Amino acid sequence: MQKNDSEKLYKKYIAIKENNKNKWSKEFFKKIFLDKKTFFFFHKKNSRGYLIARKILDEFEILSLATNKNYFRKGIASELIDLLIDEAKEIGVKKIFLEVATLNVAAISLYTKMGFIIIGKRNGYYIKNGKKQDAYNMVININRKI
Repeated sequence: MQKNDSEKLYKKYIAIKENNKNKWSKEFFKKIFLDKKTFFFFHKKNSRGYLIARKILDEFEILSLATNKNYFRKGIASELIDLLIDEAKEIGVKKIFLEVATLNVAAISLYTKMGFIIIGKRNGYYIKNGKKQDAYNMVININRKI
């Protein structure tokens, strides 16, 4: 990835208006995106959402998924997950993993609807407003296109 590309991607990333979410610093963002194993998906209408995933061997890990707060419940996150699943099928990725706060009922519902299952729990994984929150580990198995 070229430096100019990372600048453009960072501007798109920052443009997504999220509720109560700390954005990555420009330096951290650029470091992540210099890694060729990182994938960045934007919703077809750029300011509506993004998904960031990292490929490790034959698996993806979702690092961040966000929908612009003005477009909640419009299918943006589902479309982004579908893009990641399509990419996974194309390149032979077998599983997609993620962590989600146990209190994030809307996200858990979305992931379950998309086919993810809970496989574990991490106690105190997130810190929000100075309090520790648990997280579920979730996974979906990907079937390759024939």
